[in-house]
Amino acid sequence: MARLPHNLGQVPLFARMSPSALDRLAAASRNRTFPAGQVLWHQGDPGDELLILEQGRLRACRVGPDAGESIVAMIEPVTVVGELALLDAGPHDVTVIAQRDVTVRLIPRQAFLNVLHNEPGMAGQLIKHLAGLVRAGHERHERAVGHDVHERLLIWLYDRARQRGESQPDGYLRVSLDRSQAELAAELWTTRSTLNRALRQLEACGAIRVDGETVLLARNHAAALQARND
Repeated sequence: MARLPHNLGQVPLFARMSPSALDRLAAASRNRTFPAGQVLWHQGDPGDELLILEQGRLRACRVGPDAGESIVAMIEPVTVVGELALLDAGPHDVTVIAQRDVTVRLIPRQAFLNVLHNEPGMAGQLIKHLAGLVRAGHERHERAVGHDVHERLLIWLYDRARQRGESQPDGYLRVSLDRSQAELAAELWTTRSTLNRALRQLEACGAIRVDGETVLLARNHAAALQARND
């Protein structure tokens, strides 16, 4: 049987799976595309498929009693989404919306559970993955309650530069925002006007330089952030 093209091997959760197991998982899955603004599922919907974001960007949010939206995370590829509901057969705890046009791969619950039970090393990878989710949740909470907008913005810029290995002109780390100010504001739990004001103030004090959709983060501020995180 001819192999189906897929990039499941790029998903950290599946890093230790054998090529044949990845192929079987791909064969059980299906690809879908959704336009920006499409709701993939609502908070409270049953979780019967694992979603893998292959291209585009998703927004995970919770909707409060007043119908207000609280951004939980912006999700970028290649990432699994919906794994908790898949594991405990409970409902999704967030609403997931296509922030940009997206391409996703959907894996049925039983196909995922079969791999979990039969593939050596998969349980360990899953534990590591879930621990990462808990740690990320703690970090988001700490930033939301323990830092003002200026600090949250600087931390976000530093993390993005570090993760993406952005180029480093003299004295600065170059960070490509790759999102609108409205999107970044939502990601930092603030408003666009407040974010814009924070950008101007940080630029005035020399912490950053704004160049269109690129921000240059001063290395001395980056070093301070790294020292605090180490």
